[in-house]
Amino acid sequence: MINLYWKTRGQTRSLVEKPFPSEAELERYILDNQEILGGDIYVIHRQIRTGSKQGIPDMLGVDQDCRVCIIEIKNEEAGEDILPQALGYAVWAETNPDSIKAIWLESKKKPEGIELDWEDLDIRIILIAPSFKPAVPRMAGKIGYAVDLVQVRRYCFEEEEFLMVEVLEPKPLPKVGVTKVAGDWNWDFYESEHGKEATAQFRTAVEAIAAMVAEQGWELPYNLNKYYTGFKLGNRVVFAVGWSGTYAWNLRFKLPEDIARNFTGQQWEFQRYDSSFHEAVFRPLRPDSLDISELKPLFIEAYQYVSGRR
Repeated sequence: MINLYWKTRGQTRSLVEKPFPSEAELERYILDNQEILGGDIYVIHRQIRTGSKQGIPDMLGVDQDCRVCIIEIKNEEAGEDILPQALGYAVWAETNPDSIKAIWLESKKKPEGIELDWEDLDIRIILIAPSFKPAVPRMAGKIGYAVDLVQVRRYCFEEEEFLMVEVLEPKPLPKVGVTKVAGDWNWDFYESEHGKEATAQFRTAVEAIAAMVAEQGWELPYNLNKYYTGFKLGNRVVFAVGWSGTYAWNLRFKLPEDIARNFTGQQWEFQRYDSSFHEAVFRPLRPDSLDISELKPLFIEAYQYVSGRR
């Protein structure tokens, strides 16, 4: 049993768990607060409940790695049966790209810079529940798709709400002959896709940001994805280095739009603001002579914005 306490101003307050009354309520909450999903996912479709699942998942989204996200939600502890259900949806999406394309085209608001490969859709499964049975993380690592297990529990004190969001790691069992886990991107992959020179620039940017993060004393580990390398606070991307073409790359910050547009610099140029992901994009004017020092105020703003310290 989890007990949460909020200690402030010399007082200790006990937080009472406030479960969502229904799956529909939880779905609506997540739709209205998509940052719960980590900030790199944008929901393009929510299933209208009519008493029948109609063969499609609770929500469909896309992420910044240009993957179709299958989002399945349970309002109670999820057991092993959630996995074959989600797997069925993933196979449906992969084998029915025209259906996904129709949903994409009908979506009134689409995130910028996302181009889906309709000939070879990449699928990501996101399962959300207050908790998962112990066997679920072990089994999730065996189904062949990228899987996020997100535990979401709500607590309250008077009118204040607090969310506990925990992302569990799938735990695949060792298997002889397996050389690469789905989604395990590395520098060699980047070099094969973008060439040595561009990858070297990209890596220099990542390492420069990592050094700045260490200097600030922030706990922001980074991980390589197919199209970007993100520095995360918990499960939320704060800033990232992203590919914008075969040989071109940029920096991306989670920032309010007005701060991004007011930036002027000698080394970096503001390109655009993506309101879907609340993300500002800047391109290097001299990518072969990298200097991120003039962007330091934006790194600090992004950290404060995502951490809630702003």
